[in-house]
This record gives sequence, C-alpha cells and structure tokens, in this order.
Amino acid sequence: MQPFYQPVLFALFVWWFVTGLVFVAYGRSPRITHLYFLGATVVMLLAVAGFIYALEIVTPAGVYLSLTCGILIWGWQVSGYYLGYITGPEQSVQFYEMVGNGRSTTPFARFRYALQASLYHELLIVSFLGLLVFLSQGSPNRWGLWIFVALWVMHALAKVNVFLGVRNFRIEFLPAHLHKLDRLLSKQASNPLMPITALFGTCIALVLTYRAIMPGTAPDQVVGHLAVGTMLVLGVIENILLVLPLPATLWGWGVRALPKSVNLPAEPQQKKQPTLRIFPEQVVEG
Repeated sequence: MQPFYQPVLFALFVWWFVTGLVFVAYGRSPRITHLYFLGATVVMLLAVAGFIYALEIVTPAGVYLSLTCGILIWGWQVSGYYLGYITGPEQSVQFYEMVGNGRSTTPFARFRYALQASLYHELLIVSFLGLLVFLSQGSPNRWGLWIFVALWVMHALAKVNVFLGVRNFRIEFLPAHLHKLDRLLSKQASNPLMPITALFGTCIALVLTYRAIMPGTAPDQVVGHLAVGTMLVLGVIENILLVLPLPATLWGWGVRALPKSVNLPAEPQQKKQPTLRIFPEQVVEG
C-alpha cells in the first residue's frame, strides 16, 4: 500500500527547494543572473520533455515524474517574473503622472495598471497552460498539469490579495522596475478576499485528500491527489503569511540580498516601449 506521508513530504520538499532556488539569484551580478535564467530555461525544456514522457506512465513513479516536471515548468515562470525577465510593457506617461503626483484613482484604474505591469507574464502562463492541456489531452497521467494549475491559481490569488492590501509584503521582492507599483497597492492588515482564499484552497485540498484515502484508490491516484492537495495547502499558508508580520526565514539558505526599492521621480520621463525585459537591471551586492 502506498504510504500517505510520502506524497506530502514530496510536495513540501519540492515547494521549499524550488522557491529557494528562485531566491538564490537575488542580489547577484547581471552575468550570474543571466546564466541562472539560461540554466532554468534548459531545465524547463527538459521538464516539458519529461512531462510528455510521463503521460502514459500510470504508476506512482510516473506520477512523481509528472508532478516534478509541472513544478519545474511553473518555477521557470516564476523566475522569469521575479527576476524581471518577463513582466509587462512599460507604463504610459499617464501612469507616471498619476503615481508620481499621488493623484487619486479608482480601484479599477489601479488594478488595470497593476495588471498591465505583469501582462506578458500572465499571457505566458496562459500559453503554457494551453500547451500542457493540448499535450496531455486524453492521457491517463495529467498530474503535472493539475499541479501547474494549482500553483497558478494560488499565486494569482496571492497577487490579488497583495493588491487589495496585506500586512507582510515587501515591494523589494519584485524587479526594480516594478517598485513603482507600491503606490498602487492598498496598505492594510488584511482584506475581504483573504478568508475566501483560505477557505477555497482548504476545501479543494480536503476533497483531494478524501479521494486519496478512499478504499480502493489506485496507488498512482493516491500520490497525485495528496501531492496536489498538499500544494494547495501550502498556497493557503503562503497567502496567510502575507497578513502575518513574519520574516521569510524558511529560505535563509537561498536569500542573498533583495534589491533596494527605487524611488519614483517627481517628473516622469519618456521611455521606449520594449516588448520584453530580457536583461533586467540588477543590484549587485558589495
């Protein structure tokens, strides 16, 4: 019989390790960061190949392989965003005027500008989601897809919670050119979406756990249900940590130095309109 604790420990370790790997690149020189992201891209391509290979393997080992590939593909998406390689188009002059002058705006306008700042990142996620759906259509082992969806949903909810207002968020976690978004975010201890996020993730996780422990559940299904359920619980915990005044000490081995926040100039300057930020500015630790 498949031990129930193994998929849980697997999800815990991979979540902690992959998140720490993203932190490793913070505060490094541009050369090291570029090499890091290049290596991450190679790993992502191998993960896509592994995802395809595991589609027809209906064993616990095949499910673990699919889950790992799905997490690595997601990790590449997150690295591209938080290291500043793939974010969104440059904001308009109106944005700089609005933020620089402290002009009040409607919540919808603030949300639109915040979404625009990560538009390419969000579109890339949707594109990869469509690719994984297409590749796995009709296959028995789609757990890499489901864990990708779980990570995306909880991350998207975390972004909305940050926009609505949380206690424990540091703008320095975003790329330097996105620090201006700090003035678009609400400043409060919590928001009405937070309990809904926690309830949503917990309920789905409980359903998956129940299906995993039901008598007669195949071993590969036990692994998949418990791993995705655990990842949802971890997503709930990550969201809850946003409203608690606690430091991110779980990844002390990976965190080097966060880039310092960039102050907005009073007068906006015209900038070119790049499509993607391929070589972001990095703050090198002295």
